[in-house]
Amino acid sequence: MTDARKQKKLLIVERKLVHNRGHHHTQISALRTYLPDYETNFVAGESYDGFLGTAAGTLVAKSVKLAKLRSRLQYGNVFQRVDAAFGALKSAQTLNLPLSAFGTQLAEICQNLQLDASDLLIVPTAELDTLESAVELTAILRDKTPRICLRFLNSELGDRNEIIRSKRLRAILSKLPANMFLFTETEELANYFRKDFGMPVEGGFYLPCSLRISELTSGKIVREDRFRIGVFGEPRPEKGSMRLPGIVAAVAEMAGVGSSTPVDFVVQGSAGDFQEGGIYGPLQKFRAGERNVFVSPEDSRLSPMEFERLFQSVDAVLLPYEKAIYSLQGSGVVQDAVSACKPVIHIEGISMMAFLSHGNGLPATTDRQFADAILRVATDPASFRPGTARAAACFQNALATNPLLRLLAAPQHDGQRAFIR
Repeated sequence: MTDARKQKKLLIVERKLVHNRGHHHTQISALRTYLPDYETNFVAGESYDGFLGTAAGTLVAKSVKLAKLRSRLQYGNVFQRVDAAFGALKSAQTLNLPLSAFGTQLAEICQNLQLDASDLLIVPTAELDTLESAVELTAILRDKTPRICLRFLNSELGDRNEIIRSKRLRAILSKLPANMFLFTETEELANYFRKDFGMPVEGGFYLPCSLRISELTSGKIVREDRFRIGVFGEPRPEKGSMRLPGIVAAVAEMAGVGSSTPVDFVVQGSAGDFQEGGIYGPLQKFRAGERNVFVSPEDSRLSPMEFERLFQSVDAVLLPYEKAIYSLQGSGVVQDAVSACKPVIHIEGISMMAFLSHGNGLPATTDRQFADAILRVATDPASFRPGTARAAACFQNALATNPLLRLLAAPQHDGQRAFIR
């Protein structure tokens, strides 16, 4: 007989949790805040360095490779199947590959923690490997399976092959267990999955990133003689990093020598990124100031506290992201900017518009449009404060009404189809 006073348990599975960087560790702390009555354990990546304490288990990277080979054997064309067969024989000496990347391993961890149907398993950064593993986990544990919540952050789902990805997703959705609940961060991504795959998924599962909403005021400006605009994170193609030199040059051209507001681009990257031949190499001439435009390089490997201080020091945030990627998936930088009450200059068509349409965001497409928006904010930053306050309040409300909380408030026997709107 089950003890009614049994403390509920939460197992957070985050395969990409390895070091004290990025947003993966913040998701765990956020979930602990959301669910204070749960005893919390977590599963990390194979190279986890222990910075958050002892993990209940770690997931082996090789298992993901084997899962990919299995998907190619099952859903690929003739050439992909032959290539996968050779890969499987080389890696595992067999074609009889596991049913999922880590379903069996997760089942063992759940059994070791004595989880049952009254408990909760959450994957804040879920992919197809996770979905397949969760289905296998349910088949193994059966009526002892905890409720499973998977949050998807992008449309690729960890598999760049669109045809195979679609086949894998449709196959797994056809046998989705009733105790499994699917979420996305952005509403745009949820709409895409519902429309294209008929997936029973709920949008709006946001978790705080690096910054918390403490007060609805603008962050302190460190260099009051300059307008500081931040470009955060390691440079990547999907973040439009290659466009930054063109945008900076456009600002310099439009601002002119007589501009009353010097603009300082605060840019994260490695030392090599800013050297000749690096992605930000063309920005070298702005290091000492060029026509009232400056570039201040910052290390991309900052501790969470250092990153928060840097973020709070800027006056606005620049996001020249690739629309093809970020029209569906969200950005932690957007959440941080909204939380910190910073205006956001972003590519037109970006997702998360629910938080960028309060007078706090300026869309742009061309380099000159980005430059014009930057100078507009630099000329009169105070005019954006009401909009940034409204956006922060909206985001705060979204966090307070997280669909996870609504799920947990519903009766335990409610099925997934009844929960998803």
